[in-house]
Amino acid sequence: MLMCDKCKEKIHVKFKFAKDHKVVSIQEVGLHVEEIDFSSISCKNHLKQICFMFCKSCDCLVCPLCISETHNGHGLVAIKEGYEIHTSKLKTGQKNIRTKIDELKKRKAEVNDIESTEHSRLENIMKKMKTQKNVLKNEADKHIEKLKSEIMKKWEALLQSTKKEENEVTLLIGSLESQNSEVDDIIQSTDGKRVFVDGLGLVKSMEETITPPCTKFDSIPTFLPGIITAYNIGSLENITTKGEIKIIKQFYSEMSSIDHIAACSEDMLWINDLNILQKVKIEGCRLKVIDQKEVDVYGMACTPSKDLLFVSGESVLKQISGQTSEVTDSIYDVKQGLKISAVHVNPDGKVTVGAYGGNISFPAVGRRVVIVMDKSGKHETTYEYDRQGNSIFTYIRNVTRTENGNICVVDHLSKDLSGRVVILNGDGNVLNTFSGHPEVNTDKFPYKPLCAFTTHSDNIVVSDTFSSILYFFNSSGNFILWCDLNKVGISSSFSFSIADSGHIFIGCTAPGSSD
Repeated sequence: MLMCDKCKEKIHVKFKFAKDHKVVSIQEVGLHVEEIDFSSISCKNHLKQICFMFCKSCDCLVCPLCISETHNGHGLVAIKEGYEIHTSKLKTGQKNIRTKIDELKKRKAEVNDIESTEHSRLENIMKKMKTQKNVLKNEADKHIEKLKSEIMKKWEALLQSTKKEENEVTLLIGSLESQNSEVDDIIQSTDGKRVFVDGLGLVKSMEETITPPCTKFDSIPTFLPGIITAYNIGSLENITTKGEIKIIKQFYSEMSSIDHIAACSEDMLWINDLNILQKVKIEGCRLKVIDQKEVDVYGMACTPSKDLLFVSGESVLKQISGQTSEVTDSIYDVKQGLKISAVHVNPDGKVTVGAYGGNISFPAVGRRVVIVMDKSGKHETTYEYDRQGNSIFTYIRNVTRTENGNICVVDHLSKDLSGRVVILNGDGNVLNTFSGHPEVNTDKFPYKPLCAFTTHSDNIVVSDTFSSILYFFNSSGNFILWCDLNKVGISSSFSFSIADSGHIFIGCTAPGSSD
């Protein structure tokens, strides 16, 4: 309690036990440290003994019996020093607690921010879903109205044709009925002259062949309800929007450019430049040439058995045995006068190719197809036309497949390599098309897709021919993000291959070097 000097001298001294009180100047408040009494701490091991020292070795208070029995020779100090040691530890622990509290408060703020951000995303997604619902409903209404209009036109054309023939038949029936009545009159007549004169003309008229009209009517088409799936409505996907690409290692080749690359394993690759095809083994930072062929290569892929399939501009894929290195025709032949332009091999061994008939031309003249073959070379599925009967592709530059059976096609639309990405499902329906991103592609810099491959997470990656931009899609063909390889020091990337580990090999070229 606070008191003045007068109270201290005249009143406080009259308090009971005042002689045991400690009175200090008001200026010393907060500076005075009261002595702590350690004289009555009983020993927990010897209840009748009082502790008088602290053992640093065992971190405990000790009495005389403790020292004689157990702690003789240990680091013994006065209780006050032990108290200071423990107090220091408590203060350090308290500091750690405060640090943890600050960290937890920071994390709590982060969680609140995440909650707020995700709630905003939730509201935005719900709005998008509502918009998509309205768009789909409007599109469905428009499509149904269009179908109604088409079927009504067909009905009116059919009705016009049937009415026309009905009128013609009615006229013929009327003419014949008139003849029939006239014949009745003659037969019933008792005038013999009429039978020989009028009847003779009627007999000749009745002998004439009457050909009834037989118009071929176009039947009303049948309505086939479409299948509503998540692909044409939308789906919820866990998408990583912050992608990061890092260069792990670089390997140097004598080739001026690596146009195609196929990874047989983590340390064995097939690479080519122009008409030179090499099998190389990774040794340090170099690529040691194991085998070399002089062949034209326009695309290639490794099979699960480590054989190489490559596109040579013919109707059949060429094959190089992983055991003998012999070049032969494979069992994968598109026939039908087609030439293969792209190849992809699934982990299960199925082979997907792009092919064309005639010459490479823009617009396309001749067939443009994607064919899926099983491991024996049997054609399982051919994709060529959309549901309206229109050809889907112009020139198939590259192709890849996802685990769910969707097919991604790099489709070039002009000689300058401008093009688009087309995603099909297993039924051949076009799920999505992508013609570039407005942040990257403009009229001055159109989208020029080159290579497509599928990652182990079943995402699709497509490169741009000259910009070193990679575009990422989910397995349904929905765009996720794009990234610039130039930012990690990769330029002029022309080819890609993914190893069993998930590592991506990029074949590229750089001015003044070969890599």
